[in-house]
Amino acid sequence: MSRSRTVERRKEREQQKKKQQQTTILIVGAVVAVIAIALIFIINQPAEAPIPEGSSTLYEGIPQSKTDEGFPVLGSESAPVSVVEYSSFACSACKSFHDSSIETLIERVRSGQIRFTYVPMYSTGGIGNGQGAAWAAICAGEQNGFWAYHDALFNWQGLYANTAFSQNRLASGIDNVGLDRGAWNACLQTDLPRRVAEAAENSARLQNIGGTPTILVNGTVVPADLASVLSAIDTALAQSGAPVVPVVEATSEATPDVASEATAEATSESTEAAPAEATPEATP
Repeated sequence: MSRSRTVERRKEREQQKKKQQQTTILIVGAVVAVIAIALIFIINQPAEAPIPEGSSTLYEGIPQSKTDEGFPVLGSESAPVSVVEYSSFACSACKSFHDSSIETLIERVRSGQIRFTYVPMYSTGGIGNGQGAAWAAICAGEQNGFWAYHDALFNWQGLYANTAFSQNRLASGIDNVGLDRGAWNACLQTDLPRRVAEAAENSARLQNIGGTPTILVNGTVVPADLASVLSAIDTALAQSGAPVVPVVEATSEATPDVASEATAEATSESTEAAPAEATPEATP
């Protein structure tokens, strides 16, 4: 009789243990589910993604096209001077050159003197997910939104540092530029952004370009500061017989500190690879 009760008690303890284990599993599962839902909610929350004032109108009326590789081009194909910028949205020197130079270069594009090509690299600079930023801009270009979006990416670099290119910010920026988010997402699922970005990296290697920004005027590398670029443009214009516009200071709203920083950073950044995310962060 005593032995029978011992067996029954043992069975009861085992059953209680199993119930406790099942209860623990249920509690842990519920906690994990709550955390997952919270993370999804946070990830999908719109992030601040301001578009710089004037970017929506800066490029109005300017012919936009692409090279055979898919690099964005501003200006007429008949312009006598070609200006090509190898650049990365994750590169601080590229931001400085952009802030001090873009408006003046656009004036030259509008005048018909130059056509301006942006080669979207991602392997330089220190801001995380530079690859994702390049892909996002390339797909924005499929809706003629590359240039305003490229202004925004450089702006976010200064505002948000290493969180500048988070996935929800990249997506919110598409909304704020006024593009179709669904079409943009669909583009990111294709081979196009990867192919164009890799073509940019390959082009840089073939031309022995070791850092960004690197500026070419009619195929010749020039120092990456506005005065040097404008001087090279005017020399090329003189050689072509086209009218020469006097060298002027940048008309961008960059502060004197930013402009001087652009000159100080005329030497290209090293080609240390920025942390590129091949996960949905880089390919939403």
